[in-house]
Formats: sequence, structure tokens, C-alpha cells
Amino acid sequence: MTPYQSLQVGAERAAIAPYNFVPLPERVVPAEVQQPLDQSVYHAGRFTGRIACTLTTESPLYVRCGLTPEQLAAGLEAKQLSEFFFTASPDTPVIPGSSLRGMLRSLVEIAAYGKLDRVTDRPRFFYRAVAAKADDPLAQPYKSQLRSVKAGYVTRQADGWAIIPSQTIGSDSFIKVRESDVPASVGLVRMNDPGYLLQRIPVSFTHKRTPRGRTVVDRIDRPGVHNLAGTLVTSGNMLETGRGSQRTPRKNHVVIPEPGRGALLIAEQAVEDYRNGLSAFIEAQLGPNGVLAEGAPVFYFEPARGQAVTAFGHSPNFRLPFRFPDSERAATPRDFVPEELRQDEVVDIAEAIFGFVRGQRKGTQQEQAVAGRVFVSDATPAPAQGNLWLSDEPLTPHILGSPKPTTFQHYLVQAGGAKRDLKHYGSRPDEETAVRGHKLYWHKGADPALALPSDKRQKVSDTQTTTMRPVRAGVSFTFTLHVENLSQVEIGALLWVLRLGGELAYRLKLGMGKPLGMGAVRLEYQLFESQRAERYARLFDGANWAAAEAALPTDAAVAAVNAFEAHVLEQSGEAAKGYRTLHETLRMRCLLALLSWPGPLPEQTRYMEIERGPGKLNEYKDRPVLPLPTQVADMVLSETDLAVYQAQTAPQRGQDPQREPRPAQRQELRPEPEPPPAKAEPQIPAVGTIFTGKITQLDASAAAIEVPGFAADRALALLSADVADLRRYKVGNGAKVEVVEQKTQRSGRVLLIVKPAPRPRDGQP
Repeated sequence: MTPYQSLQVGAERAAIAPYNFVPLPERVVPAEVQQPLDQSVYHAGRFTGRIACTLTTESPLYVRCGLTPEQLAAGLEAKQLSEFFFTASPDTPVIPGSSLRGMLRSLVEIAAYGKLDRVTDRPRFFYRAVAAKADDPLAQPYKSQLRSVKAGYVTRQADGWAIIPSQTIGSDSFIKVRESDVPASVGLVRMNDPGYLLQRIPVSFTHKRTPRGRTVVDRIDRPGVHNLAGTLVTSGNMLETGRGSQRTPRKNHVVIPEPGRGALLIAEQAVEDYRNGLSAFIEAQLGPNGVLAEGAPVFYFEPARGQAVTAFGHSPNFRLPFRFPDSERAATPRDFVPEELRQDEVVDIAEAIFGFVRGQRKGTQQEQAVAGRVFVSDATPAPAQGNLWLSDEPLTPHILGSPKPTTFQHYLVQAGGAKRDLKHYGSRPDEETAVRGHKLYWHKGADPALALPSDKRQKVSDTQTTTMRPVRAGVSFTFTLHVENLSQVEIGALLWVLRLGGELAYRLKLGMGKPLGMGAVRLEYQLFESQRAERYARLFDGANWAAAEAALPTDAAVAAVNAFEAHVLEQSGEAAKGYRTLHETLRMRCLLALLSWPGPLPEQTRYMEIERGPGKLNEYKDRPVLPLPTQVADMVLSETDLAVYQAQTAPQRGQDPQREPRPAQRQELRPEPEPPPAKAEPQIPAVGTIFTGKITQLDASAAAIEVPGFAADRALALLSADVADLRRYKVGNGAKVEVVEQKTQRSGRVLLIVKPAPRPRDGQP
């Protein structure tokens, strides 16, 4: 396994989702020049010009219009408006240049092996595993900590928030009470009532021992009725989603006796983690600070003597912060991005082209902000296309939820598919796991199912739905990229991305509704180079402004793409693995799988469900693992695609010497590099061939052996325990083997079945 690459997942453990990830690079490819370019002049040897683009929607597209000041003042939310973004008239949809720029920049970051530094350190990750099975990776950590949960009351002190422990009943600081034992006089809103909410009710009570030796509430009523005082505390009824006539399985609440003596300080980091991890539900019920209010009942982990409280919440089964080993705070998404992939000191190619703003200046030589050299216009509809809209009236699409990164079996690299071995946010970052990479959504063809069925519309809250009015598939928009002072590698990066959406059989993604299959777009473009001397020599060309530009010859564009690929392959270390083009690398094969058109079968790219089918199967229950995109799409570059790609990117050398030479200044802009010495292409060993390869993995059943000259995802040798005594082998050592069988897997990888090579006879080498 490469550092940030998940293994292939068996069909029985493979998850499905409308999204997947392009794996992280093993190293960042830096821009050619790390210091900011002087943008006050046009530099010789760099490209300045424009790229005229035509964007055609391949599936319905929607970009929401923003709120006007009047609408904002009236308290409206954007989701209540269905208008497509516009500048002059709501009848003329416009794709904002910022959306186009964001799409292009994200793809350049991926293709150019850029950083993943714009990753938040909010929210903090918390988890609950109340009813988790023993094989769940979170079960043991959660249950072991719950044994020390105590209850008390929050108070504010001069040095911060603290907890006054409750008086104990025996060794218990809180005890259970059955809801059916609570009289109406207490004023409790019952768990199955439509208006149920979290409650903190002062009560009086008595207690008793159950046959199993537990202390529980015997009688309970308003304050002053019984001899003990305390607070009745309720938590969620597990019905926040409001599913019609569904009834809660919960039957108990808890009572916390009145405060005792002393106070336990809450660690500042625990307070920060708690505030950053508050859910919308808790904020709506308890306020923006949750339980951090004077006198509020609270549950907490009892700290060691003299130590501060490090975890607390509003119920006995409160959420725990994920803390990886040696960390004293809750884990965040940023923790799981390898440090070498988010170094501010390094300027990558996307930053060099599009500009950047650092959070803070580091050192006197580093610029905190650098302007970009690509300027993207809005995209406006081409004329004479008839009706542009998908429907005359706005539609209500399927519910579009926010990402759920706590589904760690999808969002983190997994070394295997076994449930108990899954890595999570309590694992060591980088050493054991990392974020999966750049998240993209699958295409779903030209006519995906968008509208929420009327029967489901009646079952969900209006707070979960939105309205939109998309443009239909087949609508063309035009826009322009103006570029200044781009090097050959930099213009090659832009062209590499633009070609995916046009010349090659892939589609890009834009706008809202991507999980539903919306926003697939095709791009066509034409590149024009500005002739700066001519530009300033005259102002008009007849009745028009003098454009002073010329279409860039195909060979110059191809040379730029080649220069970009060569730079990335060399700087990323992919060239050393034997890759000749970016399209051959696993990272780019995953990108191409996600951009492939029209996409996998819809059943392969739907959301999993908690209650699937007549049997109400919970598809999340066993934490299935999200496989690599190449496995989902079963995608290898077809011979046709590969031939087209190689023809379009082949170095333009050995051409007819009589052809018209390029203008002198264009030769200066893009000097042709000298071709490197030809290297003998590695060959996959045939049956009967003997070779020596390093052992990369080993267990009791087989040894995995690398094939010299090939990455593990392209070729791998397997030595079975059936034909060899594996106790003689060790990971990292070389093994001399003979090929006995050659298989090609559906992913395109060649699997060599090998046996130990025969020992040489006396007198033989």
C-alpha cells in the first residue's frame, strides 16, 4: 500500500456513495519559481492571451442566485429562492466567473499534485457508540470511558468553567427513572409527544434498590413533596427526524441529586472542543453554549485527583471527542492531512497560477498574498437556443444534506476492509491513516432523477427541502479566460484540464445538486496568444478594436501539455515508478474514473440507506468501506482513449522540415527541450521468466512481491504458501521467483502467480 492509498475492497465489504476521492499525492509538486513574479510587465518567454470557451450542459445545471439586501432584511434564506444566478434579467441565466474559476482551480490542484492546505480545523470530531457491537472499532473505547461518567452542575468561577459534583446516593451521582413513573404534576413533555424537547425540571424524589442491585427512582413529584431534591434530565427521544407515527424505543430519564461540595475545573481545551462540536440540535434546544450555563445539569468523565475535566455533555451517553494518541484535544479534519501536503512555505502550481492568501506571514521573505494571473469572465447563454429551462416551474429536489466526515470508513484511508480494523479519528494521523483526498461526485447521465417524489415530500420537514429552477441539458454558454505571464508548464496545466471536458471523453462538474447528477458540463476552447508589440502599435482594426492576437498552433499547445506532464511526473516521483503519462498514474486514473461520462450505473452511486427495501436493511450497520474510484467504475483507459490521448500529446518532433517555421517570439516563449535519452521500457515477465523482486506484504497464506519496473497497482506477483515455505521469507527482502501463470484483473492490473525459482545446479551460475 502506498502511504495515502486505500486497498481494493472485497464486494461484500464495499460501500456505495454518490461521491468518491482522488487519492492524496505522496508529495507536493512545487511551482517552477517559488518567488512571486513581477506582474507589472509582460515577460519574454511567457504566455499572455485568452482562451475562448464554450460550455455545454450535459445534465441539468443550477447555480443559485444570492439574496438582495431587501430579501436579507426580510429574513429570507437562500434555499427559499429558486432563481438561477443572473445579472440583468431572471430570464437570462448566468454562470458566475467565480464558480468557473473554482471548478478549474480545484482540477488544476488535483492534476498538478497540489497541496491540500485549505482544510478546516473545525469542527472537532465527536462520536457515540452506545449500542455498538463488539467488533465495531469504536465500541471498546467508548464503553471503557462511560464507566466513569458522573453528574453535577455547571458553575462559573474566576479561572473558568467548573462542575460541582452532585450529592451521591451510595456510589451513584445520578439514577434512572421510568417515564411511566413520572406523574403529570411534574409537567414532563413525554418522549412521544409531538412537541418533545430537552428538559431540566426541578423535582423531589425517593429511591429504591432493584432485584439486580441497581438504585433507581421509586417516587417522584414536584419539589418539596418528597425528602430528596434534584433535577429530572431528559435527552433526545431518537425521533428528531419526525417520521410520522414512529414511536421511540426509549423508556427512561435520569434524576441528578442536588449539588454537593467542591468544584472540578473544566479544562479550557475541553470547553473549546465542546463549543466547536455543538450540533444544531443541541444549540436549538439548549442555546448557543449548550450546557455551559450557570446551574445547568451536566454529565462528565471523572478526572484523576487534581486533574481537570476533559469531556462532558448534556446526557449520560454524551458524545466523546476523538483524540488520537498523545493528543489532549479533539481531532479535526486538518489533523489528518499529512503535514508535508500543507506547507505554507511551498507554492504549488495552482497557487502560482490562481494566486493565494496565507493565513499569516511566515518569515520576512514570504508574501502573504499574491494575485493570480488567470481572470475568468461570467458565462452567458449563446444566442438562439430556445427555451433554456428544465421546467416551467421550480422543482423540489431530493434532500441535499451536508457532508458527513464522521463516516470515517469513507473519508479516511483504510488499510483493509475488516470492520474491527478500521481506522478512525482516534488513530494516529499519517502513521495509521489520512484523509482520502479530493472529494468529487459521480456523473449520472443526461437525465438523472432530481425531483423529490410527492409521497416523500409529505414526510419531510420544510427545513430539509429547497427549491430550484435548473437549466436543461444541451444549453451552451460562452466565457473567456484571460491569462497573463504564464510559463509553458502553467499554460499546459490549464490546457490539460480543459482538454478533459472537451477533446477527451470526460465531463466536468459545476453548480449545485452534484450528488443527484446535476452539473455535468462539456468544454470546447480556442487559445489565442496576444501579440504585445502589435497591440500597442495601433488602436483600431477598421471599425473594431485591434485585437492583436493569433491562434496558438496545435503543436505549441501540445508542447505545453507535454512540459506540464513532464514536470509533474518528475517532481512527484511518478516518473521513477515507470509512468510515462499522467493518465497512467493511479491518482489520475481515479480522477478520470470520477469524470467519466455518463458514469457508473445509478445503483453503484446512490446514497446508502438506514432502512433499505422491504426488509429495512441498515446498509451503514457494518461500516462498509468506500472502494477506490477505479474499482467502482471498473475503469482502465480503453485502447481507443489511450491512443487518442497519446496522439494528442506526442512530442511534435521529426516533422516535415519544410513546414512553415513558428514566429521567432513564439519559439522564444516555448523553447523545445532536448529529448531525454531513450530508456528501455520495462516488460511484464512472461510465464517461465525468473526474476527477483522485493517482498512488500506477507502473511500465513501468501507473499506479495513487487514486479521490477512496475507500480503495485499495475503489476504484482503472488507467492502462495501452497508452493513455498513462507517462514523463510521476510518483508523487505528480495525473493527470486519463476512465473507460472499470468492473469489480468478487471482493474487492469496484471497478477503473476509465481513459485520459488529452481536452485542452480553445481557449476551453473
